[in-house]
Amino acid sequence: MRRVALGTTGESLPAIGQGTWGMGVARERRAAEIEALRLGIASGMTLIDTAEYYAAGGAEDVVGEAVRDCRDQVFLLTKVWPAHATYAEATAAVRRCLRRLRTDRLDAVLVHWPPRPGLLPEMLRALADLQDAGAVRHVGLSNFDLRWLRRAERVAPARLRLPLDEVPYSLPRRGVEEAVLPRLQSAGRVLLAYSPLGHGRLAGWRGHADLAAVAAARGATPAQVALAFLVAHAGVVAIPKAVTPAHVRANAAAGDLRLTDLEMARLQAAFPRRGGPHLPILPPSTAFFRLVLAAERLLHGGAAP
Repeated sequence: MRRVALGTTGESLPAIGQGTWGMGVARERRAAEIEALRLGIASGMTLIDTAEYYAAGGAEDVVGEAVRDCRDQVFLLTKVWPAHATYAEATAAVRRCLRRLRTDRLDAVLVHWPPRPGLLPEMLRALADLQDAGAVRHVGLSNFDLRWLRRAERVAPARLRLPLDEVPYSLPRRGVEEAVLPRLQSAGRVLLAYSPLGHGRLAGWRGHADLAAVAAARGATPAQVALAFLVAHAGVVAIPKAVTPAHVRANAAAGDLRLTDLEMARLQAAFPRRGGPHLPILPPSTAFFRLVLAAERLLHGGAAP
């Protein structure tokens, strides 16, 4: 599995990790989800991305069970929902994440979405203190576009490197290449690409014919080529989700697929970059995020904070 340097930390991440959005929702799928994650780890996809929001903590519970006897092999990353943006709430949220994940430390904690601007410094200070205490190794961001990246850089405690930003990135959604990716690359940071396969709807993509042609010529699947395109960019790690063994193995194999310059150019032409430098941002309102989190708990039966 190709590795991606994590800035100046001296660490590296696998080019392909494992996403967990949608896991922990149905009890009857739990065993398959756990086995898929364990197979992914054995296949080199040792970065696992989850969040307290996913299934109201259910995804973290699945991950905790999956890594129970291989914790030291895994780069474990979770995200704190911005309804928990005060110092006390962010601290308590991370403690709950630790319990659900059955671990004494997290390799990275990200701010899941930009909170209300006035609360961002407080949230980052709480995470910085948890890093100082050894509960968190790295603090990063998620869904922060260029405007919010700059804001976070201005207000974050000086000891935070903010080495990660997780954003939507796929062949049809290449807008992050305009500003977010160059900003991260210039600082030696890593872009985590979520929804890299558009939730499996590749056949509906404009440009799919070219994607399929490149895949056929390389003896690969369109999904593998789509992942290989993303991680061909410096400082990019893709985090697709997979539950079936075949998809897990296929995702892992994509980490070693290197596209030629001609193949990259063909895909860039088939999937032209659209959109500006800004991501769609949820309203940075504490009340809004609390409402969304309450709905997630109601839907999935998660525990209240």
